[in-house]
Amino acid sequence: MVSDFCMSRRGAVLPLVLGILLAVTLLLTSLLQMPGGVRRVAKHRAQKQQQIYDAESALIAYLEGFPEGYFRGEPWNMNLPKVERSRLGPWADLSANLSAPPGEALQHIHVLAGVACDCGCNMLKSHKLRREIYEGFRQQLNREITMVRPPLALEIKSGNRRLMGRASAGSSANFQALWVQEGDLLLDLDGYGNSAPQAFSGRYMADGSIDVRGSADFDTLRLYARGPIHLRGSLLRGSIKIRWLEAFSEDRIEISRGVEFAGVAIARHEIAFPNGARKVGVRYPSFVMAAESANLPLELDQDSVLVPDFIPGDLKPFEWSLK
Repeated sequence: MVSDFCMSRRGAVLPLVLGILLAVTLLLTSLLQMPGGVRRVAKHRAQKQQQIYDAESALIAYLEGFPEGYFRGEPWNMNLPKVERSRLGPWADLSANLSAPPGEALQHIHVLAGVACDCGCNMLKSHKLRREIYEGFRQQLNREITMVRPPLALEIKSGNRRLMGRASAGSSANFQALWVQEGDLLLDLDGYGNSAPQAFSGRYMADGSIDVRGSADFDTLRLYARGPIHLRGSLLRGSIKIRWLEAFSEDRIEISRGVEFAGVAIARHEIAFPNGARKVGVRYPSFVMAAESANLPLELDQDSVLVPDFIPGDLKPFEWSLK
C-alpha cells in the first residue's frame, strides 16, 4: 500500500512540472514578441543613451587635448559630436549637442571648467597675467549686467540708492538688474519679510560703491563697482548665502563674516577679510584675486586653484549638466 501511494505521488508531480515549463515558455515568448510601439520606445532610449555617451566622450577628449576628428579614423571609427566653447561668467563653457528628430527640442551636454594652477599657483605672480584676468573679467561682467535680455530689463538710476528689505518668494522683484550712475548703492536686506526668497537673483552696477548687508539667499549675484564693494552678513538674523557670485571692483572688495559664496571676486587693489578668511564660507571652485597684488589671502591658499578662462592653460572640469 505504501509503495502504491508513493508511486501515485511521483506521478502527480510530472504534470505540475510540465505545466510550469509551459507557462514559463509562453511568458518568455510573449516578452520576446514585444509590440512594435514598445520596441520603438526601447530603441529610441538606447539611441539617446548612446548619444549621451558620445557627447561625454567628445567633451572628455577635448579636455584631454585631443584634436577634433582624432577618433574618426582607425581603429576607433567614432563619429563624436563637435565641441563648442564659450564662457559662462569667468569659466569656460564647453558643450556638445545631442541629435534630435524633427519636432523635438535640441539638448546639449555642458561642462564648466577653469584653468588649473599648480600647488603654488605661480602663474598669478605674473603681473601681466593678473592684468589679463582682471581686464577679461571686467569686460565680461560689464556685458552680463548692461546687456541683459528680456524679460529682464536694466533699470538706470542716478544718485545714491538704498534698497530695503527682501523680495517675497515668487515675486518678480526676485530678479533685478540695476545701474546706479553717479552714486553709491546699499542693499539692506535686514528689512521686511520673515523668510528669505527661494530664488533671489540680482545684477547691480554702480559708479560709486556697493554695500550688501543683512540676511538673504541669492541664486546669482553679480556686482560691478568703480568704488569699493562690501559684503557682510547679519550678526542677529542670519547670513548671506550666494550660490553663484561674480564681484568686480576697480578699487577693493571686503568680505566679512556671515557670507557664504561660490564664484569669483576680483579687485584692482585688494581683497580683504576683516574677520579672517576662515569666518567666510568660500566653496570650491571659488577664485579671489587682486590685480596689483600677487599674494592670495594666507588662509585661502589651496593645493589646487582654478583660474578663470581668460588665459591659456589646461582646463579642469568642475560641473556637468544636461540642458
